Amino acid sequence: MSIRIIVPHRGLAAAKTRLAMILHPDERMKLAERLLRSVLAVARQACDDVVVISPSAALEPMVSAAGARLVAQHGMGLNAGLEEARAAALAEGVTTLVVLHGDLPNLGTGDIQALLDALPTPDGPIATRFAFPSAWRVCLLVPNRRLSTKEARAALPASVSRADAVFNLSHAAMLVAAVLRADGALLSMAMDDRLHQPVRARLVPGLGQILEAARAAGAFGAALSGAGPAVLAVAPARLAARVVGAMEEAAEADGSGGRGRVLRVRAAGVQIRRS
Repeated sequence: MSIRIIVPHRGLAAAKTRLAMILHPDERMKLAERLLRSVLAVARQACDDVVVISPSAALEPMVSAAGARLVAQHGMGLNAGLEEARAAALAEGVTTLVVLHGDLPNLGTGDIQALLDALPTPDGPIATRFAFPSAWRVCLLVPNRRLSTKEARAALPASVSRADAVFNLSHAAMLVAAVLRADGALLSMAMDDRLHQPVRARLVPGLGQILEAARAAGAFGAALSGAGPAVLAVAPARLAARVVGAMEEAAEADGSGGRGRVLRVRAAGVQIRRS
């Protein structure tokens, strides 16, 4: 199996335009450059064949210095660039393509390896989509205290017990079943964790109290969101505001404070639109 990582990029001058209201053009270009250098460094650690597809020839020195290859994009937009890169890869006999955006801030070699390890067939990964229950809402609390991904990852043990691994795998399957069935009681059990939340709890002050406050206010379940420090709960829509308020009060009582939001989940995924 031959693997190629494709990194689409608009060019430094055209990157991060959504930050135009708060960053000077030079600042946006420096941010885009730093992010792209980081992504390329990680990509090259994980794979020998890394290609940047871009309409900007000015990226050539940076891309070459990173050990990657720049391919000139002729079409307009992200989809056109990816299709050009895909066609070229297939013509060269590449069997597996991994697409990484050039502005991923916390990318690690382990993230790429996890993607590659998860390939279940010679033809690549199998993915499916299902709808999140429309009567459910995600209640998110973002604490005021910051926590770096590097620090959160460093807290994880190098190995875990078989019992804990089996526990989390079974609960992951239970979570999918809970969402498919819109079963809040099942979801409340599925959101338990043994692999990362217990060891990261010391990095998020008041985590236990926030989780308990969310459940007491009516959430089906609550958990540390990814590496943290955000805390996520799932609740019926009619109780979502109350759950967020309880999470904010618990964070405030602990002294850390935070800002809560009620979010809807869309099943459509990422959409690319041309204006």
